[in-house]
Amino acid sequence: MMAQPIRRILVATDFSEYSRRAMQYALSLGERMGASIDLLHVWEPPQTMEAESLMLETGDPGGPLDSSGLAHAGRLLHAWAERYHSSSVPLRLQLERGSAADTILRLANTGYDLVVMGTHGRTGLARLFMGSVAQKVVARATCPVLTVHGMEEEQEALPMG
Repeated sequence: MMAQPIRRILVATDFSEYSRRAMQYALSLGERMGASIDLLHVWEPPQTMEAESLMLETGDPGGPLDSSGLAHAGRLLHAWAERYHSSSVPLRLQLERGSAADTILRLANTGYDLVVMGTHGRTGLARLFMGSVAQKVVARATCPVLTVHGMEEEQEALPMG
C-alpha cells in the first residue's frame, strides 16, 4: 500500500527544547515534501487549589488570569513564527485553550497527514506532562505521529546523512 503524500503537518509546541527540535524536523520535512505547517500551542489554565482561582478558572473563562496567560502564549507563538519563518514552507499559527492531548487529537483528526511533536516538555512535572501528552496523541491519533527526542538522547543517535 502506498503511503499518503504529506501535504499538511501539525506541529504541537510547548516552546521547550524538545519542541524546538520537533519544529526544525517538521520544517525540513515540509521543505522536502512541499507541505504546509500549522504550528499549534495549547494553553492549559493553571490548576491551582485556591478557591478564588478555581472559581475564576471554572466560572469565568475570560478572567484576568486566563487572558494574561493566553496573551503570553500568543506572544511566544508569534516569536516562534518569526524565528522559524521559511519562504518555502507556509506556516499558520493556532492558539487553543484547553487540554493539550484532547485539543491536539481533535485537530489532528481534521485532515492532517502528520503530527510532529517533542516527547517531553521543559523540566520536572512539565516534562512528565508533555511525555504523557505525546503518549496519548500517539495512541489515539488517526494520522501518523512523529515524536522527536531532545538533547539527552542525541549523543547515542547516529548522524543522519
